[in-house]
Amino acid sequence: MKHKAKRAASLALGLALALQVGAAASAQGLPTGGYENGAAALNLTQIARYSAGQYNVDGGVMEIVTYNSDTGYAYAINGQSGKLAAIPLSGLTAGVHVEELPGTDIDVKALVEAEDDAFQYGDMTSVAISPDNTTLAAALQAEGHNDPGRVALFTCGEDGSLTLQGLVEAGAQPDMVTFADNATALTADEGEPREGYGENTVDPKGTVTVVDVEKGESTVVDFSAFDAQRDALAEDGVVLKKDTAPSVDLEPEYIAMAEGKAYVTLQENNAIAVLDIASKTFEGVYPIGFEDYGKTPIDLDKKDDAYAPKTYEGLLGIRMPDAIAAYTVGGETYLVTANEGDAREWGDEDAGTFYLNEEEVDFGDEGAASPAGTITGESGLTGKVVFFKSEDFDGLDGTKDYLFGGRTFTIFQVTENGLAEVFTSGSDFESLTAKYVPDYYNTSNDNAVLDDRSGKKGPEPESVTLGAVNGKTYAFVALERTGGIMVYDVSNPERAAFVNYINTRDFDAIVEGSEQYEDGELDKWVTGGDVAPEGLLFLDGEKSPNGEPLLLAACEVSGTVAVYQLGDKALTVLPFADVEEGRWYLEAVQYAYENSLMEGTSGTTFAPETNLSRAMAAQILYNLEDQPDVSDENLENPYTDVDGEAWYAEAVYWARLHKVAEGDGDGTFRPGDEISREEFAQMLYNYAKYKDCDLSAEGDLSRFPDGDSVQEWALPAMAWANGNELINGHDDGTLDPAGNTTRAQAAAILMGFDQNLAEK
Repeated sequence: MKHKAKRAASLALGLALALQVGAAASAQGLPTGGYENGAAALNLTQIARYSAGQYNVDGGVMEIVTYNSDTGYAYAINGQSGKLAAIPLSGLTAGVHVEELPGTDIDVKALVEAEDDAFQYGDMTSVAISPDNTTLAAALQAEGHNDPGRVALFTCGEDGSLTLQGLVEAGAQPDMVTFADNATALTADEGEPREGYGENTVDPKGTVTVVDVEKGESTVVDFSAFDAQRDALAEDGVVLKKDTAPSVDLEPEYIAMAEGKAYVTLQENNAIAVLDIASKTFEGVYPIGFEDYGKTPIDLDKKDDAYAPKTYEGLLGIRMPDAIAAYTVGGETYLVTANEGDAREWGDEDAGTFYLNEEEVDFGDEGAASPAGTITGESGLTGKVVFFKSEDFDGLDGTKDYLFGGRTFTIFQVTENGLAEVFTSGSDFESLTAKYVPDYYNTSNDNAVLDDRSGKKGPEPESVTLGAVNGKTYAFVALERTGGIMVYDVSNPERAAFVNYINTRDFDAIVEGSEQYEDGELDKWVTGGDVAPEGLLFLDGEKSPNGEPLLLAACEVSGTVAVYQLGDKALTVLPFADVEEGRWYLEAVQYAYENSLMEGTSGTTFAPETNLSRAMAAQILYNLEDQPDVSDENLENPYTDVDGEAWYAEAVYWARLHKVAEGDGDGTFRPGDEISREEFAQMLYNYAKYKDCDLSAEGDLSRFPDGDSVQEWALPAMAWANGNELINGHDDGTLDPAGNTTRAQAAAILMGFDQNLAEK
């Protein structure tokens, strides 16, 4: 692709308004490809999407996704409906546009309650498919926070249906389930203190449950053996709440496996536990360290509306990983963690059991300082920053200040004595998102406000999975808040390198009905596209439904499952459902969209038969010129009908400045008027003259039955456009100079001009 930058962002709102498109979609169109597609070793392109038809600004809709390669069905948890979506992927191919996938809901709760009415069903949190594709396991939490959960085991039917085999008891609050092999499943049982802290409250033990699938039996493994080692754990840097035993305070979050070991993230404790699966015993609990913001720059100021990274001596990020993945290189085991961060907010204020380990400081207040005093108002910060309440915990340095999460992913090598850090991504996620989505840097998943998350956990890496493509191993890291997936080549763990970033979130859009207001102002809303990726799943070419490597992302705010195809070649897949295979303008629309010459009229429509307006035509040529800055030209608005704040204003000013398009003698530009074929030819002719293109070619307009109807002022432009095969006759042989220019026609004209004339 010749034109790398997306040059038509300002066109988005204007086209939506001009065509009266609803607020549920933006005119820029949903992005489909990675930002480095065409230049990176690995390209990512969205080829399909499943939508639950539900959304939630607070998340929890589509959460975890798994796949059965024998039946071709993916299964995704809908945390809002409480059901499991069975999504058929068989026959999926990379087509002209992003395919909308169907799905069937399976009522797991009803199936479970029919099997065991003694179990008080609370929530389904995770699903996994056995390696032989015969069994699906679902992690179920009990209605009572402190009660044992269950692992539901289902037989997978060829039609995507599930038949319940039985229920196996697990620890309290199983939050993730995975298979070690066909006969063994494991759950990470979080055991959070959801009742809070105080008299008559219970903080259940965090555990890992090992399930014998064939026997339908389980062993719940806890951390009691580490209670006597509490002081040593804290001394090593494991974060533990004061006056609590490790067996109670350690909270398993996620599990990865390699070489007979299970590696379990203890998110709130900033540690990883190692479980020997065969003996069902924990071998150790190891701290994973901190991000040092005295060395690595971080953006903490949410009020400056910009990416402004700084270093702060004495400030550390507690990594607190959520997901973890494992792989081997040269016989050595390596772990990859997504360092999200997580606060404890539990209990009831009225009952006196409420607890929150956040401490918010507003640096706009006089005399404001961080909890340990390492950052003061003299730092230049003006916004609010959320710190970890370190005085309530052991394992931390009282002279330091701490933030939740690391805004990173980290690679550790497993050693005889624990873990050795070999790579961390540092400031990459913030600097890269600031580069690729500068207008939406550090937004949240419940709004699209620039810089909103800088004082909290930034882009918030949530999930990570690994996959091998063309002999290289890649880490895919999902960013929960800003959205999108970062891709790194981790083939050499110590020299991991950024490869690509894809974000199929439509920041400009607001899903109708999702708006939430506070004090009369819009406070939260759901944007279009794929928002807040929660669970990732990599499918290699041997297992995927189309024989190509795929990445699936379950997105908890938008209620979607995105399907991305991976490879060394960039695909052209449009987001527009109204541009179909076989249409004469398909190649032209693909070219115009790929090269940012034209965008959509909504997130999912191109409106090929819609007529172009004069404002749109000016904007298109402005796009062709890479949207040069006209702010320094000190141009006065010469047109009474052009609002200086309009989406097309800069394009119109630029067009007038360079004599590409001018208004009428009455001081108007008529931006909303539909543009005729000869008017568009004239505008393009003017642009070609401005670009010093060859204007010598002339077509014979007399061969058209209506050739003599071209107005005199347009004759040179129409002859030139016809001579260069930019504007030809209709199927009936007419030139139709006064007829309207459709968006499809404009795309074809632009492709011809850009390919054949712009470089000459």
